[in-house]
Amino acid sequence: MAKIKQAVILAAGRGSRLNHRGRPKPLVPFLGMPLIERAIRGFAACGIKKVLVVTGYKADKVEGFLDGLNGKLSGIDIGYIRNEEWELGNGSSFLSIKRAKLKGDFILSMCDHVFSKDLMERMLFVSPPKGGMCLLVDKRLKNSMVDRDDVTKVLVENGKIKAIGKEITGFNGYDTGLFVCSYDVFEIFEEEDLKKDVPLTLSNLVARLCKKGLIRSVETKRGFWADLDDKRAFKRAEKMLFVLLRSKGRDGPISRLLNRPISIRLTSLLVNTPVTPNQITLISFFLAVVASFFLARGSYLWFALGGIMAQIASIIDGCDGEIARLKWLQSDYGAWLDAVLDRYADAFLIAAVTWHVANYKMLGNTGWLLGIFALIGSFINSYTADKYDGWMRRQKRRKRIRLGRDVRIFLVFLSGIFYRPVELLIMLAGIMHTENIRRIWQLRTA
Repeated sequence: MAKIKQAVILAAGRGSRLNHRGRPKPLVPFLGMPLIERAIRGFAACGIKKVLVVTGYKADKVEGFLDGLNGKLSGIDIGYIRNEEWELGNGSSFLSIKRAKLKGDFILSMCDHVFSKDLMERMLFVSPPKGGMCLLVDKRLKNSMVDRDDVTKVLVENGKIKAIGKEITGFNGYDTGLFVCSYDVFEIFEEEDLKKDVPLTLSNLVARLCKKGLIRSVETKRGFWADLDDKRAFKRAEKMLFVLLRSKGRDGPISRLLNRPISIRLTSLLVNTPVTPNQITLISFFLAVVASFFLARGSYLWFALGGIMAQIASIIDGCDGEIARLKWLQSDYGAWLDAVLDRYADAFLIAAVTWHVANYKMLGNTGWLLGIFALIGSFINSYTADKYDGWMRRQKRRKRIRLGRDVRIFLVFLSGIFYRPVELLIMLAGIMHTENIRRIWQLRTA
């Protein structure tokens, strides 16, 4: 089954319910990023190579933004087509896609709909019926993200959509607004009488396909999606996305219980600023270096300040990934840079504590030996983390023991507050080597 590599986004409407200072709806920011850019970046992250945007209301502004975005995003071709009759309804915008003469099937979405990556990726390998569509249908009738008074409802029988609309009474799912369309879907409407006195909505066009048995359902009971058609929907979606940030599966106990709740609060402020994930990575690293300088000094106050700053750096280190996920800014380089600087930060922190123990606690070579064992254990712990996390995901284990960087930095913090540098090196060496041996034992048959 061929993977779909092109998408179309309907972005022609006025979005009057948002009333966002006269901006066209595609340029209204959601979590610090215009809706249309968010939609395009989401498709790009799923491997889509070509995106066509249908513009209408204030088309010049939207198209100018897309021109700038086209030069900023590499690996994806962004085009647009203008629908001069956009006021007739989003069905008119859908029919205008025919002028683009797309070759091959395509994914269809609206600029004001947001989806989790797993839902979009699921649609990449869907094959629509010839001359028809497939629609992603949410079977969770109690989905808290859905406004039941406004959502488009669907009735599914044996994998086919039998009825669709906001007013239907018998329904068993919700229209998510994510479609896969056959390249020749427009041909069916050439024979239809598209009356001007009937709202030319996409739902009405889909209803016509239902009557011909040309629309199938792709059903889901998981994943995140939201229709951002008003301010209440914005707030609902923002709240849910921040909740989902807490569920990162690779979090250790300190990250899950302490760091993540604080970092999410910081992210809620930073996400609406121009700061990038890589900039946050660098800030966290800089704070860790400064903490190392303090830890290497010869007094309790400096050592305590170093422990506190190391913990602050650890908390901020969570913000880069959170912003990257919220704004579709993930990159292989960003993940690699974060991992490399984390290793450097760990080395600086442990080396600083070792220097403090060897010189100010007068342990000499014993202090250096403790530091070497702590450093080796920490580095091997980081090296084995990726393989261990991958194995745990394949085993689908929700409850997992994971002692990693978050625990190491928290021990630095505690040792700073209570001034226990020698005990810190002993704990780091003992805990990290024990954790490494446990991982080796668990993965011995993987």
